[in-house]
Amino acid sequence: MRLGALVALLWLLTASGAPPAVAATSPAWGVVDSTCAPDRLARRVPGVDVAVVEAHWDRLEPVAGVVDTAYAAGLRDTVTRCLDAGVRVVLGSGLQYPPAWVRALPGAALRDQARRSPTNGAVDTVFSGAVAVAGDAYLRRLMTVVPAARLVGVRVGTSTAGELGYPGPEASGAAFDSWWAFGDAPQRGVGLAPGQSVSPLPGWVPGQPTWQGRAVSVEAARAWFRWYSGAVVRAVADRAAALRAAGYRGPVHVPAAGRGVLPADLEAAVQVRLATAVRDGALRRGLDYVGGFPALASAVPGAVVDITGIDDATAVRARGLNPPADRCTSGDAAALLRGSAALDTWPNQRVTAAAAHRAGLALVGENPGPPAPQTGGTDRSDSERDQLRRAPGYARACGLAAFLFAFEDDLYTTRSGLTPGDYAAVVGG
Repeated sequence: MRLGALVALLWLLTASGAPPAVAATSPAWGVVDSTCAPDRLARRVPGVDVAVVEAHWDRLEPVAGVVDTAYAAGLRDTVTRCLDAGVRVVLGSGLQYPPAWVRALPGAALRDQARRSPTNGAVDTVFSGAVAVAGDAYLRRLMTVVPAARLVGVRVGTSTAGELGYPGPEASGAAFDSWWAFGDAPQRGVGLAPGQSVSPLPGWVPGQPTWQGRAVSVEAARAWFRWYSGAVVRAVADRAAALRAAGYRGPVHVPAAGRGVLPADLEAAVQVRLATAVRDGALRRGLDYVGGFPALASAVPGAVVDITGIDDATAVRARGLNPPADRCTSGDAAALLRGSAALDTWPNQRVTAAAAHRAGLALVGENPGPPAPQTGGTDRSDSERDQLRRAPGYARACGLAAFLFAFEDDLYTTRSGLTPGDYAAVVGG
């Protein structure tokens, strides 16, 4: 096991006393978007002792370099209440909520190949040096606000959802259309973030057969995509380094949506110089989990992959096949490397878990939440009640160290019809 995976598992194992063989099949239990409210802590389900608490950059630092002391005190109190109640806390870094002043920084605007900027407020968290400097300074402040030494994880992503990757099709209104590496920083090196590099084919747009009067080779297209997808991993590594510099020593959780581009699909795409799209827009999002997770493991010791869609719509579809293809198996990592034709029938969770296991990365995961696009679910997802019933079994089969139910509000309010007792039945089953 790689050091990063071992470190990530220790906080679970030391608290439970369970040996590693048990941890692979018996995940820790938690909730997403926890308020750590006293009344909820009083009704906490025994055994559900991990909480994801989300920070917000725009609330902590609404003015550059100025901390909102009231928000900081409230966040500290929230985290401390959970910790003092015996609940382990994973802190969402909140980098996906940049303040208005960050959006106004030079070079902060993302640009696609048509020079469009996102319509959803996304900034260039990957290539912009100004955004990187501001983000690192924010993380250093954040680690002074919360009891960082007591945290068992900090989430770091690059997208507006707080996940790994570039914005998806929702950012430009054109399905699977935008490649987000056409600002001055990635193309000309102007204001480029430390640790990043300029495009290996400046000015080239995927799909174009030529560059500077010469034919674009398959290898050149492959190298361009490696640069593009590798940049999001480097951005996460740089934010993780800022956390380490601030004194945080625990695991860094990297939320991962979808399944990434499959090796066979990536090869087919480079053969046509990337003039194609793949499921979920993974190509343009820069999501290459098979190729990128080993780099993540090397660059971010203590990295943990957080699968954000356990029992999503792809699992529902795979479950309906004959035979079903929804559950992880011990041979999945080998099948992933072989490029088995069966991979296309696998759900997102199975592909992502296989890629993480192959890279020696620890895993946690959460269900997508209510079947609505704004939560991560779709109209083809299981109901939230069925997610709570099925997702823990998937978590066990895929070797997750923790299952985090999304969302806490759906257990303690009437909006879903679920109650803490429903979760208790899962934990005790």
